[in-house]
Amino acid sequence: MSFDIDKLAEKTKNLSIGPVYDTNWCDMPAEIKLKCIGKMELSERLSVRCTAKAERSLVESQKVKFQYGNIRVTSMFLDASLIPKYQDKIAFRKFGNVNKGFECLKFIWKVVVFENLAIKIRDRADAKEEIMSYTGKISAKNIEFDFCDNDVVVPILQKMDNSVESITVNAEADLAVDEILEITQVQNVPFWQILYYKKRDSLHKVAQMWLDKNSKVGTIFKASVKINGSFEEFSKHFLDCIVSKSEKRVRISTNNPDRHILLERGLDDVYKMHHPLKFFRLMVIPAEMKDSEYDDNCKEWICKMVPLTYKYFVRMIM
Repeated sequence: MSFDIDKLAEKTKNLSIGPVYDTNWCDMPAEIKLKCIGKMELSERLSVRCTAKAERSLVESQKVKFQYGNIRVTSMFLDASLIPKYQDKIAFRKFGNVNKGFECLKFIWKVVVFENLAIKIRDRADAKEEIMSYTGKISAKNIEFDFCDNDVVVPILQKMDNSVESITVNAEADLAVDEILEITQVQNVPFWQILYYKKRDSLHKVAQMWLDKNSKVGTIFKASVKINGSFEEFSKHFLDCIVSKSEKRVRISTNNPDRHILLERGLDDVYKMHHPLKFFRLMVIPAEMKDSEYDDNCKEWICKMVPLTYKYFVRMIM
């Protein structure tokens, strides 16, 4: 028995035990802090960020991915709902003080890379000032504006980085496309759309911008318009460039002999000429594309713009 105890004591003595750290956060090297920050939840990062300027720069250097973000500002509050990538857990913050809420929102914009970002800001002068004062970038693959006017849409789009692939603007608020079309991110985005637009100038102005910028084949713009005349306005504007024209389509040439621009009108057994909401799709296509290659299924691309629209319309007329 004594032999066993002595043997065990000898083994214990010879064990290689690693060092035990008893170090405060402030004494840790930056590379260790960064690894820790990378494993933190967004709320924890926000807390660390508030401790010191050095920690702020460390936190803001670490990006975090979110599948979905919904930012809403009303007359009463600001709220932000965030869903992490590949998770169901929702991070939610609601602020009665909008200015305080924007302090948090600006941090979110700095560190979060969104797959999808939705923004709804209505008639808040203070919110618009906060947006203008933000000097960083916003990262989102897909961004959607709901009931936002130019004072919100334009500065946010100007702050988007080059990762944006699609833009959707609900134009129920007063919206003008001229200022939007001057934004580099809009000029380069492969897909964007305006819903419920109240003017007839969007189609020919987008096409003219594409002509000026020699946009790539495959670039798409869609619009739903609440008034008549967009199709006719487009045809009139590009009268000298028309390659072919029918009730549904107008095809025009561009300065590049390799590509044309095709305007399609969403017409079928449900959405007919007299329908109050007009649907359009504008595309940059290869010049050699034949008429027989056109897609006649407008229902598919209309439903992508406004899901369930056919079901609602059929229900209304029954």
